[in-house]
Amino acid sequence: MKRLIGLFATVISLAFIVVLILRIWNIEILSLQTIFRSSFTLILLGISALLLIIIYGAFFRNSQAGLDEKKGSHAHPKS
Repeated sequence: MKRLIGLFATVISLAFIVVLILRIWNIEILSLQTIFRSSFTLILLGISALLLIIIYGAFFRNSQAGLDEKKGSHAHPKS
């Protein structure tokens, strides 16, 4: 999962750098306003996903499921 996130961050960074280099040469593929809107949308989606994960963990997670602590020092799922 770390590699996937790292790859995704690298691709986004490279794309942003390429757009900035093209802007230096007055080549406009995307407007700066479009980039800001896309970035803001991605940030909101990330915050929403994080919020949904927190809500799921707090309210919908089965607290009865887990490990049986009476069966010794190894992890044993509850039966």
